[in-house]
Amino acid sequence: MRMNRTDTLAPGSASTAASPLTVAATSAASPPSTAVITLIHDYFTGVVPPTPTAVDHNIDACPAATRALLQFADDIGRAVGYDREQDGRLIQDIFPVATSERAQVSTSSKVVLGSHTETAFHPHKPRYVVLLCLRGDPQAATTYADVNDVVQHLSPDHLEVLQTNEFVTTVDPSFMTHGEPDAQVAITPLTRLHNGWVFVYDELLMSATTARASLALTALHAAVKQSTKLVVLRSGDLLVIDNHRAVHGRTPFVPRYDGTDRWLKRSLVISKDSTIATLDRVVQTML
Repeated sequence: MRMNRTDTLAPGSASTAASPLTVAATSAASPPSTAVITLIHDYFTGVVPPTPTAVDHNIDACPAATRALLQFADDIGRAVGYDREQDGRLIQDIFPVATSERAQVSTSSKVVLGSHTETAFHPHKPRYVVLLCLRGDPQAATTYADVNDVVQHLSPDHLEVLQTNEFVTTVDPSFMTHGEPDAQVAITPLTRLHNGWVFVYDELLMSATTARASLALTALHAAVKQSTKLVVLRSGDLLVIDNHRAVHGRTPFVPRYDGTDRWLKRSLVISKDSTIATLDRVVQTML
């Protein structure tokens, strides 16, 4: 493993195969406070085995990458798992699974993964989502939208409504794989703090509870689409997403199930000073 150049994608910038990044002189283990996205090229350069084709939580097919990602996560905060997602694993494997090709879960492939805050429904959301790409796919772009861009496309009236709790979302499908119940959870999409906006959003799971909230939500959907940018991860890349200030998703791609498919490892990270209670690093889900 080695850490190479760090690229900071500040508001208004994007990374694609045809768009070179601006190189920032930033510590690889300290995402800058002004960036909602930080990309580190060639973070992991170890041997990568064939991409798995089925989920087996008892087997880690690339433990060296798991250790590298866990070390990074604990440098910028504290890696946690969630009790109802992947059995509370601290480092999650994300690769296409045939049975979930068209589902709104990270192991899907043939559908757009809608823009969302990670665990938008949960009272204890991670501060950062960290993705380590072991094997890339040029078709599969990670999408993201910066809240500072989103609010520029909203009227004052809609901004006012979006700062109320006249909205609900439901539980992520990945938290209901063992028959756990769904629930409706009240959320406030936008909160203005002294240091900026906090954004909670799920394109496909959230809904409005009043007529004025419905109009504001329609405007919010449009604003997110107008603000969305793409970054295509290459093998070895590490991407840090500020889950308080950016929403993310993924474009569709065609899986092959032959050991060469896109493969990421993911860590959900809370801040070092977070007061979120955990049990052996696992956040409990009580709705």
